[in-house]
Amino acid sequence: MKIPIFPLPVYLLPGGITQLRIFEQRYLNMVKNVGNTQGFVIAYVLDDARMSKWGSWVDIIDFDSDEEGLLNITVKCKSLVSISDTSKQADRLLCGTVTPMEHWQASTDRQDCHFLQQQLKWLFNEYEALQQLYQSCYFERDDWVCARWLELLPVKFEDKSFFADKDSFLAAVAFLNVILGAEKAALGK
Repeated sequence: MKIPIFPLPVYLLPGGITQLRIFEQRYLNMVKNVGNTQGFVIAYVLDDARMSKWGSWVDIIDFDSDEEGLLNITVKCKSLVSISDTSKQADRLLCGTVTPMEHWQASTDRQDCHFLQQQLKWLFNEYEALQQLYQSCYFERDDWVCARWLELLPVKFEDKSFFADKDSFLAAVAFLNVILGAEKAALGK
């Protein structure tokens, strides 16, 4: 299926939510026509000439305008997609053929995720912006917790891109435990 693509430096996994400020006419048109296109895809911009071969297929879950009259939208990733056959429309809006990709299966109660869950709960409690963005949280789901950590951590896209693979969950858990220092925390108890 052919869907509009919004190239942005945003890393978003299924269930992830982010806010976007829309001001260019081609993207305003994209948002206006979102009902006809079944959402749009956010594809990570690697540099001026390249973007990732996969993206986050999103739905708009909320919108408003700010004091300057700019459109603010809140989007939620419903699936990852592979992107092929891209072309630009007359208004320079990029479109591409997308194919849904499988991602991690739901996972709960893994011992090696308890530290990650505790730390993410603490982070959400400390930052009201995260609480407002995520009206529903699934801290009991290890896959949801790991996905949110990967979105939030300031790690290069090239390093995080691997975790879009459907078989990368265990590697993601190990990576996050090393990055967040779970081993050190366990030793310090």
